[in-house]
Amino acid sequence: MRALTALSLALFLMGCGKKEPLHQGKSASQWRQALRDPDAQVRREAAGALGALKAADAVPDLTAALKDGDAAVRARAAEALWSIGPAAREAVPALIPLLKDASAGVRLNAAGALGQIGSDAAAAAPDLRKTLKDRDVYVRAQAATALGRLGPAARESVPALIEAMRDPEKPVRIAAIYALAEIGPEARPALPALKAASKEKDGDIRVATLYALNQIEGQK
Repeated sequence: MRALTALSLALFLMGCGKKEPLHQGKSASQWRQALRDPDAQVRREAAGALGALKAADAVPDLTAALKDGDAAVRARAAEALWSIGPAAREAVPALIPLLKDASAGVRLNAAGALGQIGSDAAAAAPDLRKTLKDRDVYVRAQAATALGRLGPAARESVPALIEAMRDPEKPVRIAAIYALAEIGPEARPALPALKAASKEKDGDIRVATLYALNQIEGQK
């Protein structure tokens, strides 16, 4: 009787264990397997689901998916790594080449993922600087944002970000200014350009510039 009670208790405790999170009724392990499905649409859905689950255990699978022949799968895989963030650091070497992908969506998500990984993606800084010249405005803006998220590790990118402040597109200029703010005191060479920009008529530019000036000068 005592043994039966102990067994019942053990089974109860097992039943109270933490359940694996699901997305659309499937677990991360099931979605990881779906990443290898011959149907590209299934692979796209799998990458998106793993991003929604923020499945850090799936980083190796998502890293492999960055080389998928389908551009949408590559974009979804990079986006999923973006969602996972710093835990996706091992994907950095595979994300860097995607900054030159033919698809703008892939390039944008690769830049976003590298930025979200943070200082562990410092090796991507030279390639992100080149991406500030991308033909797509949103990719350029995301490259600037990513450099800012590298923090002081992106100090060598300050001249490129100063140049990006002269981009013809406002989203890129604003992203470059906020990136300089995130780099902080290491971005002091940008002070003359920022002080000049603080006098612009555009309110969004002025707000971003004043914030950057405070972050750079106020953290001596």
